[in-house]
Amino acid sequence: MNTTWMMAACLLAAGSGAWAADKAPAQRQLEAEIAAADAHLFAGLNQRDIAPMKAGFSTRLEFYHDRTGLTGYAENIAAFEQNFRAPNRIRRDAMPETVEVFPAGPNHAMHIGQHRFCNQPSPAEKEECSIYRFSMVWEREDGQWKLLRVLSYDH
Repeated sequence: MNTTWMMAACLLAAGSGAWAADKAPAQRQLEAEIAAADAHLFAGLNQRDIAPMKAGFSTRLEFYHDRTGLTGYAENIAAFEQNFRAPNRIRRDAMPETVEVFPAGPNHAMHIGQHRFCNQPSPAEKEECSIYRFSMVWEREDGQWKLLRVLSYDH
């Protein structure tokens, strides 16, 4: 191996190590912010409280579901409000061990993973749970992360 190649490799390794060290705190911060936004949004679902959902979804929401197609903000809010009036109980459990978060510029983040949804049709019936996959794009709007795009699949 020639000396020039070895020097270039060392410089590249040193530079990428420094870059990774500089990015690590920012990445951890982004992951924590997205996890908190996700938890707040879905606490609304689990508690049957529409307010966190209205605040957590962007009004420009595009929600793509592999079974029902594309819906927007108003359609999703109406569907959740209707669901909250029904006797069934739906719960979403985060699965943080499956989650990956990637920055997408200064005001967007990609959030990919799996989550468990459980449904109990009535108090007398057994709850059933399934695991689904998602890819979401969050947008920072006025300092708050809002869910902008959702791909919900593998149902």
